[in-house]
Amino acid sequence: MKENNVDLSKGDISLDTIKLMYEQAFKISSDGIEVRKLHGGVESVVYLIIDNSEKKVLKLAPLDFDKTISVDKNTFWWEIKMLSFMEKINFPSPRVLYYDNHLEICPVPYFFMSYIKGENYNDVKSTLSKSEIKFIEFQIGVLCKKISNCISQNFFLPSFPNKKFANNLEFVSFLFELLFLDAKNCDLNLLEIKEKIHQILAKYRESLNNITKLCLNHTDIWDGNILIDRGKITGIVDFSDLYFCDELMTFYFHTIDGIISKDFLNGYGKKHLTYDEKIRIQIYKIYVLLKMIVECKLKNYGKFDWMYDSISTNLALLLKKER
Repeated sequence: MKENNVDLSKGDISLDTIKLMYEQAFKISSDGIEVRKLHGGVESVVYLIIDNSEKKVLKLAPLDFDKTISVDKNTFWWEIKMLSFMEKINFPSPRVLYYDNHLEICPVPYFFMSYIKGENYNDVKSTLSKSEIKFIEFQIGVLCKKISNCISQNFFLPSFPNKKFANNLEFVSFLFELLFLDAKNCDLNLLEIKEKIHQILAKYRESLNNITKLCLNHTDIWDGNILIDRGKITGIVDFSDLYFCDELMTFYFHTIDGIISKDFLNGYGKKHLTYDEKIRIQIYKIYVLLKMIVECKLKNYGKFDWMYDSISTNLALLLKKER
């Protein structure tokens, strides 16, 4: 995890509040603790707490609810549940140390979790050797498969826990419609993109529905959520974006650059992709790109032309593609 010094008097919550939270959680004095804001994560606020030589991590639910896209709202409870599940299956993830959703000390729910030593894979990937990258991405495949071994009979979206879906087309269509609604609410014109996506969903309805199983998937297991130390994975972070859905919604199947790591596929145990699977992967990649576009607008990050160029290219490829 990347550490940044921060003046908490200008932060989201005060140092005094964090001290109270720390004392309530661990029943010890907070005198002398050091607090640093951690870099990374667009939804929640995360702090590193250092007490002598011991490190813990404090994570807060989003403080600015209006700047959270619909699919990511009300998922803090789910992250707690998923971290507990990861502990049961001995997955390399943080362990929940204390959870508070009473809103008495802090205006939003929060939890303390264990600290995982490691560097952000996205930050150091360019400095690693080819053999190190091969080993890491093989392990990513192994870990993603460990999560997807959890099978379900139904689709499940944590932000809409009571929503039922008859098939994958309904599930994927709902995800897109949420983004279109968010775009409309922040005055982002996606009408042309929306029309093309509707055409694609109709054209490939059979490919979308040709799935063999529903399972738990980490849809945000990108390089920035992977921690490594000396060429090995030490942990995976951020467990709010796990859904019961098509296994190909696992992020590493549809990375932004469009290249699926062969080492990931080998680790996952899926060396061959069918025509329908390749189609679904392309559609899921379009969804991730659109999600990034809407988030950038919602959070006033600016407009990134490469996102629009990439989504336009992928839409065009699917619209003209023949079986």
